[in-house]
Amino acid sequence: MNGLRYADEVKKSSAYKSIAADIDRGEFSHAYFIPSEDKDAVDTLFALIAMKAYCEKGGCGECAECHKVLVRSKPDVKYLAEGKENFTVAEMSEVTEDAGMTAFEGGRKLYFFKNFENLADAPQNKLLKTLEEPFEKVHFILSAASAATVLPTVLSRVKQVPLGAFPEESVKAALIKDGVPADRAARGARLSQGSLTRAREFAVDEDFARHVAEVTDVLTELKSSADVYRFVKDGIFSKDRIERTLSMFELVFHCVMSAHLGLPVALAEKAEAIEAIASAYSVAAVGEANDVILTCRARLKSNCNATNVADYLLLKLAEVKYKCRS
Repeated sequence: MNGLRYADEVKKSSAYKSIAADIDRGEFSHAYFIPSEDKDAVDTLFALIAMKAYCEKGGCGECAECHKVLVRSKPDVKYLAEGKENFTVAEMSEVTEDAGMTAFEGGRKLYFFKNFENLADAPQNKLLKTLEEPFEKVHFILSAASAATVLPTVLSRVKQVPLGAFPEESVKAALIKDGVPADRAARGARLSQGSLTRAREFAVDEDFARHVAEVTDVLTELKSSADVYRFVKDGIFSKDRIERTLSMFELVFHCVMSAHLGLPVALAEKAEAIEAIASAYSVAAVGEANDVILTCRARLKSNCNATNVADYLLLKLAEVKYKCRS
């Protein structure tokens, strides 16, 4: 569909089907919330919703209206807070004021908020009145990694539509269609946990095996806070690599949890290392470790430098391993 990545897969998602059905019935809600960490899928979902809303053929991907959506030249479609960590109350005031104005082209107005988790309580509260007293033909589509980051008052005024996980074979086919070699596509899909974003990340990593080995080595050898200094300067925690490293930590801990539950381990080639890590990190420790990784991602987004994030990560992992030892 005119270069829209993963369109076929996202069209099969429950989120797209639910919103598309609302549009077809003339019941397009004034606000939706899509909880998902799969940012690539969310990007595609936003475009598909906009095409569905404006295209006379229901989102053909070929007409002038769809083209304007795809190249982001549609004046009544706004993409907000993309790549922005501090969306202010003043900026939200501009949005709510704009929402009350007549559409430039006389039809619907769509406001897409990606990374809504980055909005503090104050700008979320500023949006609340508009959600409580919506304008006609004005629609807000919000997305965040988790509903836990959104104010309960906001959640109570939106229709929640989970995006869900994508089947492994669909993920593999999507990556191959996107130009990823079949063997890497299979690897990415196998490790993706149903996320198109994560699948591509793992599939295109040229040094995947080495990177996994480096992370498992750290988790195996990190005995206490005294070991932190030994690892914090490692290349895997450099500015260019730390985001990928955090993804690797998430993957390894996912495998550790699978080992605890007696489920197949996605990193079968590292089964021995995973078992060793599982013996040191209890189920409770794995849960807390994942929370630590989420905090590290938030710190990176807040422009905390890579060394400080790595220091925090390793100190906290040593702490939760000790605190939650079984």
